Amino acid sequence: MKLIIYRVALLNKANEEQVLSRFNGENDLFTVCNHYYHSLKKNRLDYIDSQGNKRVFYINSEIDFLISERTLITYFDSAYTGDEPEIRNGKTNALNYKVSNTELITKKLFSLFYIPENSKYGYVIFENKAKHGVKVMFERQLQAFLKTSGYIDYRVVLTPALNYNYLSNFINNGLLKKVRLIVNVLKKDIQLTLWNDVDYFCTDKDIREFNFKSRSRNTILKDELYNLFFSRLNSYDKIHFMNKYDVDDISFEINKKGETKTFYIKDRSRMRSIIDVYDLLEYVDSDPTYSSMIEVSLSMIKQIIGFNSLNFEEAA
Repeated sequence: MKLIIYRVALLNKANEEQVLSRFNGENDLFTVCNHYYHSLKKNRLDYIDSQGNKRVFYINSEIDFLISERTLITYFDSAYTGDEPEIRNGKTNALNYKVSNTELITKKLFSLFYIPENSKYGYVIFENKAKHGVKVMFERQLQAFLKTSGYIDYRVVLTPALNYNYLSNFINNGLLKKVRLIVNVLKKDIQLTLWNDVDYFCTDKDIREFNFKSRSRNTILKDELYNLFFSRLNSYDKIHFMNKYDVDDISFEINKKGETKTFYIKDRSRMRSIIDVYDLLEYVDSDPTYSSMIEVSLSMIKQIIGFNSLNFEEAA
């Protein structure tokens, strides 16, 4: 099972981040989100995606509104059409049923939303399933709910919340597969075909790529990348890499137990905040228990908050 974590902020018209427990001087986003969740339980959202397939987003499960813990826990229902999976007998592999591309393929996705008291940030976790991403619709519908509730001057923003404990372990115990050295280049006399004009301020990137064989010894390189990743760098600082290269950014790929992650030294917004928690959960009949999913989710969030207290979130 994999979880994806987002940091939630609320901005006013001046793009100032608000304290969520009193974002307009008196209202608590935690309470507002409880009403938002119940609206998703009453009103199923149907829409057509960019591929022309029908999608559905709603809540059909109990909503745990834990006031003292300031936590909302539920399962989101995500469904889509367009695929034609086959349902087969688990023992004989005989075909039981073929799903039509007009039928909805539905998944229940665990979610936990924690909004600390007197904080500018909340943290929402979604179970991560291929083709069932809910982040965009969650953010869009929460924004719509704020507007219809009278909070027209506020904008909700979800950004990846990186767990640096997890990423540290991933780098230390993984294999370095690829390094890209990125240099920003200002190219002149670039023809813009649409307006037949010249753009003298177009920034492009010159990328130098190094690939490594699976058994290659690159400990020194990986140690250097690790130290750079956990350092504080300004966006305009040059990165002096291995006493040889001066670059604007570096990306590198690490493979651990068949999973590959791409890391960026500076541009952390391009990283995905997915965490594999399979080994951390407790199971009954092959299904993770509800209590262990809550416990692991809160543990992941606390680790993120711990790093943020060291002002490391600026690097993300």
